[in-house]
Amino acid sequence: MTTIETAPSSRVFRALSLDDLRRVAPSVFAEQARPGVSSRYTFVSTAQVVDLLRGEGWEPVKANQQRVRLENRQGFQMHELRFARRADLENASFAIGDVRPELILQNAHDGTRAYRIDAGLYRLVCRNGLTVADADFAHVAIRHVDVSAEKFAAAAQAVAENTPRVMEVIARWQAVALTPLARHSFAARAMALRWDSAQPVTRLLRPDQLLAPARYGDQATDLWTTFNVVQERLCRGGLRYAGHIPAAEGAVFPTHYLRNTTRPVGGLTEGQRLNKALWNLAEEFSRN
Repeated sequence: MTTIETAPSSRVFRALSLDDLRRVAPSVFAEQARPGVSSRYTFVSTAQVVDLLRGEGWEPVKANQQRVRLENRQGFQMHELRFARRADLENASFAIGDVRPELILQNAHDGTRAYRIDAGLYRLVCRNGLTVADADFAHVAIRHVDVSAEKFAAAAQAVAENTPRVMEVIARWQAVALTPLARHSFAARAMALRWDSAQPVTRLLRPDQLLAPARYGDQATDLWTTFNVVQERLCRGGLRYAGHIPAAEGAVFPTHYLRNTTRPVGGLTEGQRLNKALWNLAEEFSRN
């Protein structure tokens, strides 16, 4: 039985408090850089950037941080925050199927990453956070040796100014009707963006499994809907696959039977990489 979301969750409209941020991403509140970073490194806490972006009308709505194994990296690791415009959070007419622009901030206090700001999208139907490909839209990297309040304000403004262009792309993709063959090709190429050809999943998972909508409202076959269905299936995992694959050299039988389930995308960097690759793939299909 398919569950259809009929009303937006309250969290769609709620900005995260400082306590919320501390609970899910404490590295945001580091008070100094990780010991041992370059002397040229200028420390600016992400918490300060949150205040700066709030001053520009952007509120944090989602946050997480990278898992680390080394104890001396704990509290300084890479973290990601997604911001929505305050006006969008106050807009009670935000309905199922609507898309809002978001600003995605990534940073680390261990010297491994510059401040990075990208344009993003939030689609209410499946709550998938998309990252807009920076080849065409706003992307700003601010090195820790060259930080200032003005640079963050300018980055937020760049994302806001590019919002109409992003929405134009969505409208264009919605007008592109895909044939069954084109949809199958899109799903097959999307699989290759997620998994290496040597992995068993690429032999046993069928592209049509990525095209199966998770809800009734996603049964359309236009490019925008197809893109979102495939993106959700790839990122959330949970697809079952099974079959015979070649056994290891020296095994008694030439094949063995494998049954498994796809895993959710793990890691902030991998999630953003996959999202951007899928965005570029969809743009390619829109031109064909």
